[in-house]
Amino acid sequence: MIAVPGDGPVSWTAREDAAEAAAVILASNGVYDGPTTLTASAAPTFQEIAAVASELTGRTIEFVAMDEDEWVAAQIDRGEPEFRVRFLLGFYQAAQRGCFAGVDSLLGKLLGREPRTARDFLSQTSAG
Repeated sequence: MIAVPGDGPVSWTAREDAAEAAAVILASNGVYDGPTTLTASAAPTFQEIAAVASELTGRTIEFVAMDEDEWVAAQIDRGEPEFRVRFLLGFYQAAQRGCFAGVDSLLGKLLGREPRTARDFLSQTSAG
């Protein structure tokens, strides 16, 4: 089960892809000057991740959008410090507002291939 206090698109990007692209940028002799956006080409939601995980595992992975106060209480009950829980809550709220939905094609251009997707990551995780 994926139980979170909010859902929204997040441009999940594999660290390996970001690192590889950063190396290309650093070796480019200044071709890329200034801020550079490196994101994968899709921004899945947790509900979509649950559907992909269900498909890949052959089990039903349920998505539950929890009430924020209930989620906070559950995390604190598990022993998480309240300041950390409230900090993390802000990420879910931001995702719900679409703050992490941006995608850009530059990463794929720098890599010379499509960036890894959340599905690719889950496929590797469920196979290994």
